[in-house]
Amino acid sequence: MSSETTKLDALRTLILKSQCESLSDLEIVELNELLQLPSAAKEAAALLDQLCAFTDSGSLDSLPMSELLSEARLHQRDNYVVPYDDRSAEARLGTPVDAASDANSTGDRIGTNGKGYWLLALAASHVLVAGLAWSLSQRQSVPLTERSPAERSLSERAKPLAIGADESGVALVSKTTSPQLVSMTACVWRPSGNDVPVLGGLIRRGEVLNLVEGIAEIRIGEETPGEALIRIEGPAGIFIHDDGLLELRHGSLTAKTLGIGSGKVTVKMPFGVIALDGQSSAGFASRDLVDEVHSFGGRALVKHAKATTTSANIVLEEGDAVRFSTKPDDDFEIVRFEASLTSFASARSNGFDPLEIGEKYVDAVMESKPNIYWRFEELSGDDTLQYVPNQGSEPNMNARIVGEPGWRQYGGNRVAELGTSAISSAFRATEPWPKAPLDEYTIELWVKPQLYHHGEVICLHDAEALNDGRYPHTMMLESIAQHFFTHKLKNLEPNRFRFVHRTLRSSEPIAATSLLSRQQYQARIWQHVVAQKSENRQLLWVDGRLAAETTNLAPLSENVQILVGQVYPTSAYRRFVGQVDEIAIYDRCLTPQEFRKHIHAAGRSVAAIDSN
Repeated sequence: MSSETTKLDALRTLILKSQCESLSDLEIVELNELLQLPSAAKEAAALLDQLCAFTDSGSLDSLPMSELLSEARLHQRDNYVVPYDDRSAEARLGTPVDAASDANSTGDRIGTNGKGYWLLALAASHVLVAGLAWSLSQRQSVPLTERSPAERSLSERAKPLAIGADESGVALVSKTTSPQLVSMTACVWRPSGNDVPVLGGLIRRGEVLNLVEGIAEIRIGEETPGEALIRIEGPAGIFIHDDGLLELRHGSLTAKTLGIGSGKVTVKMPFGVIALDGQSSAGFASRDLVDEVHSFGGRALVKHAKATTTSANIVLEEGDAVRFSTKPDDDFEIVRFEASLTSFASARSNGFDPLEIGEKYVDAVMESKPNIYWRFEELSGDDTLQYVPNQGSEPNMNARIVGEPGWRQYGGNRVAELGTSAISSAFRATEPWPKAPLDEYTIELWVKPQLYHHGEVICLHDAEALNDGRYPHTMMLESIAQHFFTHKLKNLEPNRFRFVHRTLRSSEPIAATSLLSRQQYQARIWQHVVAQKSENRQLLWVDGRLAAETTNLAPLSENVQILVGQVYPTSAYRRFVGQVDEIAIYDRCLTPQEFRKHIHAAGRSVAAIDSN
């Protein structure tokens, strides 16, 4: 590794450290020195802009979106339409030291601890704009005659349309111009046509946009009553009709309308249409046969396509949400509940938090003598039968590939990426394990969920299926989302890690053998998770902290199948969407000191130290 690469790594480490704790005087001196490197400006700006792209305040505003909203609200204030918040985007992110009357009064991720103000100056530096990982497109102020042929073609298609409505008065078409991509992370697109969306470019109508990964913001209906800012979080698919109507086909998006009046922006979903009033904010989610609409502000009128009367339309005010679940008999069920920002766009792109595992971590794990250790660095075998080799002590316990898992490289470390393809993406052990029942065991791994969902991270199931095709489980570690229709799961706290341990084919209710982490898991952040059994204790640890514990006398059943990424080996049901790495399985209960040593060896900090 070159000297400059090492210094840039140190620069990134110090910037990230400054976000969660104060730097020492020596670290500040080092940081200032590193910033003088020729390539430091671009590196620091890219990381800083990624950090600032979305705040954690729950506003769902990126810096580009904040600027557009401020501009729109300023225009409205000048025309005496509505009040507005005149804080600049910089004021939302932090307060410079010479203007700070109360450092604690500004909520920000940059920090106002007296040692991080250089970050604000860095963000404001025009020299660094070219290095931003996030970018803001410039408004199309160039005369039509001076634009490229492609831009002229799109502009000519962007003529305003008349507002239409159905028989119930729900607006079906908003007056609009062609949508424009105004900001994004490092997105991966799978467009239906030949064009890949580019920053600042117009998006063709009639185009299906599949966002495989990342977060993108689109402006629709510029300078019309139907103007809105749309945020899409991958994986998601949208379709922009020839008439300008926005359709969410799968995934999630949030919208903020900038116009004034009733029903100015319409979003189509699989179940029907939603008309948003001006000055409204809402979230939309569509996964499998379940569709949700959340109102964060303003008003939304929701109409199901099978509703027979206008009285069946649902009005959502601020804080309201509704869910439609389609039944196998083509009927549907409606549930009203409280709107939740946490169900939508993550504050980070999927590649934001790198996991850089080195030899120090590998040595620490090997010192604990795992029976099974899958690292995902390389594959063995031929094209027809590829597998991840086991580096633990148990023979013939490699991880065979199921379907098409993806791969993500973080420096010198490669991790497995699951759930982003249309088919299975999983790993299955080549042989059953263990050979005899175990009163003690530990499963340790790094997990990075991409979104809030119910997905199987790792499970141990019977090698033989039941008559209905399901497989009994003796152990499951999964991410949980909100459930509404499965009786056994609907009362569980959402967005937690769940650890189930039970004897195969047990008649005991699964709830009696289930643990939920006390805290929600974090989307798009690496977490170190340990599920273990210690005689009569069942324990779940997250980032070195005891997250849940219960009494459980059941042993781990023998000769079961290890499966990573989905709950059944023969289907993609309940897939985990995210990344996993460094899966280690032991036939004993590791001490907290052991796996906390592993966490430190990965260059990470332990969340909290318990007395256990």
